[in-house]
Amino acid sequence: MGQNYGKLGRKRSSGGLQWFILGFLPGILCGGLVIFGVMYSGLLGNFSQPLPTYTPAPRVVEVVTATTDPALPTSTPFVVTATPGVPTQQVLLAPSATPTTDPQAAVMPSETPAITDPNQVEASIAPQVPQPTVATPVTFQVPEQLASNLTTMVTIPGGVFTMGTTPLQVLEAVELCRNRDGASCETFMGEDASPPFQVQLEPYQMETTEVTFGKYVTFLNYLRSQNISHLNGCSGFPCIQTTNENPTQGVITFDSANYAIPTSLTNYPVYAVTWYGALKYCESIGRRLPTEAEWEFAARGTDGRYYPWGNEWSTELAKTNRPREAPQAPVVVGSYPRGVSPFGLLDMAGNVAEWVNDWYSETWYNEEANQPQPVLDPRGPTLGVQKTLRGGSWDAVPFFAQTMVRQSWFPAPDTINQEYPRYIGFRCAADVQASAAAPVTNTGAVNPATLGTTNLPGAGGTTGGAPTLPTQAGVTAPEAVPSPTSAESRG
Repeated sequence: MGQNYGKLGRKRSSGGLQWFILGFLPGILCGGLVIFGVMYSGLLGNFSQPLPTYTPAPRVVEVVTATTDPALPTSTPFVVTATPGVPTQQVLLAPSATPTTDPQAAVMPSETPAITDPNQVEASIAPQVPQPTVATPVTFQVPEQLASNLTTMVTIPGGVFTMGTTPLQVLEAVELCRNRDGASCETFMGEDASPPFQVQLEPYQMETTEVTFGKYVTFLNYLRSQNISHLNGCSGFPCIQTTNENPTQGVITFDSANYAIPTSLTNYPVYAVTWYGALKYCESIGRRLPTEAEWEFAARGTDGRYYPWGNEWSTELAKTNRPREAPQAPVVVGSYPRGVSPFGLLDMAGNVAEWVNDWYSETWYNEEANQPQPVLDPRGPTLGVQKTLRGGSWDAVPFFAQTMVRQSWFPAPDTINQEYPRYIGFRCAADVQASAAAPVTNTGAVNPATLGTTNLPGAGGTTGGAPTLPTQAGVTAPEAVPSPTSAESRG
């Protein structure tokens, strides 16, 4: 046997049968013994029984009947009836999870009294809302020396109007100046009033005439009674020149105690007054200088007229330097009553050019035209070198007497001795709500009854039928004073 198993090759069939018999018979015997043992122990007994089936449990249906719980809130609307004088009550929830059924255990009095009157409700709420403060009107007290010498004012209603002019209107005015008046006007003289733009103004007041020498000298004497000098008493600037500073052109005298003028000058418009001197005068009587927009509206109204009286020029309705043969000097205020403006103002064209509040700028109209229209109560540029003048004067051609044309000049001279234009005056304006109260009693040494005018040697009056500038020793004729316009525009 050992020899056959030691070689490679096919086994013989007789040997394989022997190994099969030796392995199969013991395996069957061992397996039968295992099966017999398991069956004998009863472990396989359940395999002969049928499998159990699942039967669901019967459903239990619960019927819930709702009952009213007195501890819970009802659906009935809760109505609170407040009784005056009896504190209201607030219901507080208990902090524990178990609700209480005793309503008295959860009731606490409130400190807020009950309110039944709707007016009382509004009154209780109103203090919590910030209320706008209403300014108490300030009543201005005019000094006694000035109260009896005020210029009459008229109220000008507010409204919307077109301020300025068009380039075409400027060209037409230049042609009239050249062909009708024989002067050398140029388009640049009116271009600073273009383009036009819409303005809306609130109601205001303006004086019917220009401020006169008589009123201004009274003002200077009032300043003197307060120990204020004309040399620096108007916002730190000169108010006006006197003969002490300018012997050849000044007309007001000052003897260190009183200011005086010839009686013949009393009703003539004050001239050579600085812008600061005009502003100080107006403020002293509770008024102010008009804005440029206010001045133009007062002169031309709502229909855009070229002159206060209409669109046609007339030498009989305003004092300018035309006609040439007429006296070249200012006239008594109100000398041209037919040249009245739509609102009853006189001398809005000619006589003396008038200060307004605004600084001057050549480009201001362009700036305003680019704003949302209408512009509400414009006040002019915030800064500038010169102040604006309006209305033309006795020393300029009619071109400058148009209601829309502008001029300008320095608000004060560089030095007190410097020549200052004798064609510049002013008138005051005021807010409608402004009012003047009883005059203030003077505490100074000046007697109000003697203020204003003094007969000076050499003082003259009017000549012929037309009023002219009175002459005084040492005073030159007004026409010798240069105009703010070019020599060509003066003609």
